[in-house]
Amino acid sequence: MVELSAGEILRFHQAPSNIIVTSPCVFQVVSPIQSLPNQATDAYRCMVSDGERMSLAVIPGKLSAMVADETITRFTILKINKCSVSKKERQGSSPMLFILIQDAEILGTVDEKIGNPVKLTEQDDVGADSGVPQSSVAGPAAAESPISRPAYQPQYQQPPAQQQPQQSRFGGAQSSFMNRVDDIKPKYSGMGGSAPVHTGAPPSVHPISDLNPYHNKWTIRARVTQKTSIKSWNKPTSQGRLFSVNLLDDSGEIRATTFTQQVDKLFPLLETGKVYYISNAQVRMAKQQFSNVNNQYELTFDDNTTVELCLEQANVPQEHYNFIPLASLEKFEKNQVVDVLCVLRDAGEVAEITSRTDDRKMIKRELTIVDKSGFQVRASLWGTEAETFNVPVEHVVAFKGMRVGDFGGRTLSLPSVGSMTVNPDIPEAHALRGWYDAEGRHMSFQSFRGAGGGAGGAGGSGGGIGSAENFEAQLKTMAQVGAENIGARDTPEFFNLKGTIAFIRANNLAYPSCPGENCSKKVTEDLSSGQWRCEKCERSWPAPDYRYIFSFNVSDDTGQNWLQCFNEVGEVLLGATANEMIELQRVNEVAFGQKLADATFKEYKFRCKAKSETFNEVTRVRISATNAYPIDYVAETARLSRLIDSYN
Repeated sequence: MVELSAGEILRFHQAPSNIIVTSPCVFQVVSPIQSLPNQATDAYRCMVSDGERMSLAVIPGKLSAMVADETITRFTILKINKCSVSKKERQGSSPMLFILIQDAEILGTVDEKIGNPVKLTEQDDVGADSGVPQSSVAGPAAAESPISRPAYQPQYQQPPAQQQPQQSRFGGAQSSFMNRVDDIKPKYSGMGGSAPVHTGAPPSVHPISDLNPYHNKWTIRARVTQKTSIKSWNKPTSQGRLFSVNLLDDSGEIRATTFTQQVDKLFPLLETGKVYYISNAQVRMAKQQFSNVNNQYELTFDDNTTVELCLEQANVPQEHYNFIPLASLEKFEKNQVVDVLCVLRDAGEVAEITSRTDDRKMIKRELTIVDKSGFQVRASLWGTEAETFNVPVEHVVAFKGMRVGDFGGRTLSLPSVGSMTVNPDIPEAHALRGWYDAEGRHMSFQSFRGAGGGAGGAGGSGGGIGSAENFEAQLKTMAQVGAENIGARDTPEFFNLKGTIAFIRANNLAYPSCPGENCSKKVTEDLSSGQWRCEKCERSWPAPDYRYIFSFNVSDDTGQNWLQCFNEVGEVLLGATANEMIELQRVNEVAFGQKLADATFKEYKFRCKAKSETFNEVTRVRISATNAYPIDYVAETARLSRLIDSYN
């Protein structure tokens, strides 16, 4: 049996608050997992145990998929590779410990709770926040912990009195935040002024990549890389103004937004290109439709936010790009944000189009861009960017914050929060320029032409099969899937299959989901009232909306494999909604079984996503069908005819 990291939660509790732990520890989930309400992306809470004590834990968005498909459930054992630990003070009681799980592996799921863990009590507070090394913190089984690890490195460590501050790896020095802020110093200067200059010893800084909603004591040192104009909104329910900035340090980027009352105070303070110490802002789940940075969180500045100019700016990056080759766009989901470095191959004329949703007139310009991966993609500019665009063809352009689309295969669009730099002075751009002059100008480029292939979530489409040529180019047999180790890499892989459904698992065919708009979270039944409760929407419903999530076996002439599908694919395969199937199972088991039987031994084209997962100390590849199409036998005959001709 897997051994839990006994005594670890006590050591977390007795260490300083707001620390980052990167040494592995093994905990067990010991409570039902519940959704965190009012979150823009999925996040869950539960109790975890080290076999002796329990603590509240938060499972954020990037791990939430394993909760949704019940890979992580009650009694699952997790190896936590990275987490952040904070404490919330409570009157008359021991501080509440929070563990935010940032990276974890699944070691397995057992049938019951391991040990007899208890909640932390006031007696456990002895030695708390002492800052002593972990090895000297009192606690049961400290020496017998199955995983040894070094002492904690608190992010907010105050240096001894009269000692020169020690330089940190983030470019600051370790000192107390309160030592550097004079109680009577204003947080902002007035309209038209500039941010107050930080004086005294450099504060201890927190990397942007480790910011999360469960830590509230931090200071970041970041450069403003982008600043929007002040925008206004006027709705029936509210009105106001806002502006946003992108903040960058050597660990990552985050978007920060200022609303209404603080706009006049902060807008003149924050200047593009300058570096600031910023603290006391709210960390929230990001609204990705308004952001052009890859961060699941964003900042909101309020009355308590402190902004100070940092005069030492040399060690903070000027700009950050995470360029991806155009050929890899198929691996990205619709609406994901990406950075691309490309050559402008062609620029269309400005056109006026009408929105289908609200009949609004919009200005659009379409570009054709290429890169060294040998692909060309259509990119769209909107509004003022489209009207004022005057970049000559064959110039190098860096796009930041492009949004991925799946219309006609794969497309890109520059939203209002995105940015564009022509001929940037960076090594990658110079290399691309040299490649294009030497060979790219004379190449013929591939296009996606409807190949699709974005990753589908629960109920996601996952992209289309595409043209016959593209389908055939990405077609794999079952034997090839195994021989080529498809799905064993770090990133998901997409491919096409043609096969016959041999068996459909009837157990757990669908799950009860929230009927609310834009919500498909799992709901639980309150047996006392008969209502179904959605923790995310904080609302109860008289009945759930069932959604498919089941496995089925597909065979071809070279082998077989298990595939998983979600709601839209399930409806294609079974020819009925999940609500209809669950009702049929309730009233007529025979008819339900016949419906499943009717769906087997039918042949389909499948668009698939393969990804490796570790479960019970075993790594396996999970294949999901993101789309399914019945065979067009006329087109299939033509494909086979071409295949035969190729042998001649």
